[in-house]
Amino acid sequence: MKTKWATCAAPIIRLPISTLGESEAVLMEDWNLDDVIGFSFCVPAGTRTDGASIPRFLWRICGHPLMAPRVYAATLHDWLYGEFDLTAAALHESRYFNTALPTDLTRKEADECYRALLLHFGVAAWRADIEYYALRLFGSRHYKGKSK
Repeated sequence: MKTKWATCAAPIIRLPISTLGESEAVLMEDWNLDDVIGFSFCVPAGTRTDGASIPRFLWRICGHPLMAPRVYAATLHDWLYGEFDLTAAALHESRYFNTALPTDLTRKEADECYRALLLHFGVAAWRADIEYYALRLFGSRHYKGKSK
């Protein structure tokens, strides 16, 4: 699975994410992403993430779930998986023009976005693949979007 992002050099990024204890973080400002597997997004401020739901016993292998760059990919992924409730008025705000909403993507596409962001931020392909396949195997119980 190749993306335009997969061949880019890993950028230096500082997202305004604030941790809420050891197991959760929240996005403090809207985050615009362009061309992630063909979709563009505006992840709204206030989006919460648990950083990829990695069991504590695997932290030594995978790393802490709230460390960069995983937390960036997990923030988008958790937003795509979560319940999304925008009013019609909010959908007309300029920040949502030409952007995909979580209800536009299948679970598989949301998982592919996670993998593409990991690769974009410099995570080794083998590690990104392991996390992607773990999502495919165990993520369905958390997915609240629509099926296509």
